Amino acid sequence: MSTREQSAGTAEQSEPAVPAPVLAVPAPVAAGNAKVRVLALGLWGVVGGLLAYGVVQTVVKAGALFGG
Repeated sequence: MSTREQSAGTAEQSEPAVPAPVLAVPAPVAAGNAKVRVLALGLWGVVGGLLAYGVVQTVVKAGALFGG
């Protein structure tokens, strides 16, 4: 029996390879740049404020439309 036949025989008999588990990798953090961090937090504040404003306006308009 040749080496090729032996390796083919063992490949058929061996169990299929199980992939390694994928681990979550945390997002990189800005390298100590305080200005970028402040601007990012400010942007979150503006976007959150505008979202809250839009929700309030929708509730007011729905109340006017369905409330009579």
